[in-house]
Formats: sequence, C-alpha cells, structure tokens
Amino acid sequence: MLRRVNAALFEAPPGALIQVVADAQGNNGVNDARFEYAGQILPRETILGLPGCSFTVADFGERLEAVVVFDPGAPGSARYDLFEVENGVRNDLQKSTRHSDSTPLISFTIDPVMVAIRSGSRAAAPRPLRKAARRKARKRTAVKRKPAKKKPAKKPARTSRKRAK
Repeated sequence: MLRRVNAALFEAPPGALIQVVADAQGNNGVNDARFEYAGQILPRETILGLPGCSFTVADFGERLEAVVVFDPGAPGSARYDLFEVENGVRNDLQKSTRHSDSTPLISFTIDPVMVAIRSGSRAAAPRPLRKAARRKARKRTAVKRKPAKKKPAKKPARTSRKRAK
C-alpha cells in the first residue's frame, strides 16, 4: 500500500506488489496510459476496466511515471487521475494532470520503508510523533556542571581608630 508523504513522494514496503490505474474524465471517451517504474516500461494491463500496471517496490527509491493520451478535441478541463488498486478497491493517490497542462506526464518517487505489522497481519504506516514527543526528541541535554564554590566573604580589615577624648 502506498502512503503519501508529499506531492512528489510516496512510501511503501520493499517487495510490496502495487497496482496503479489511470482514469480519464472529459476526454471524449479516450482512456489510455503507459507506465514506467525504475526505468523499465511496464506491460499494459487492464485493471478494473482501466489502463493500469503492476510492479514490485524496489529496494531503493524509484520513480513511477504515467504518460497519458489526450484526445486532440478534448476540452482543457479533460483530466487523468491516478489510483492505487488494493483488494479491488481504488484509493485516490491525489495525482493528476489536465489537458491544459503543458505535459501529459504524471510522476512521483516511491521510497521503500519498512513498516510495523499489526496483529491482523496488515502492514501499518509509521505513525508520526505527537507534538510533545517531537519537542522532547529535539531537546538536547545540557552538560552538567558542578556548582561553583562560594568563597567566604572577606571580613573588613581592622583599622586602628584613635579614641576621641
């Protein structure tokens, strides 16, 4: 399962099988995409009736690219959205391109990340630290110093005074 880190980066366990599909909207019935992962063009697949691909997450951060085809007569609002398919369910990756954009390319990097296994044997994404835990982790321990020894106060010097008679 892909976990979005930011617009250009996703994470997944290394060795995980990932399926991605492209879904066209307002493209005059044209729905065509080619995929490339880790520098390799992936075989064309039809998943849930949509153009898609399957790949295994590499041991290094690699790039997934989808090149889509827009109908020349399609309006500028025509778009493609990418979805991950997991157990027959589409999960929106929030990655898209419009016909009015300068390129028919959608791409992002997938970093392999080990994740903890829950009791249901499903992989769980690492949970971010709470604000207090982040602050505590950032605190640096101060170097302990011995308290400075106080010097005894000096007694005023005795002066001889002549007694007034």
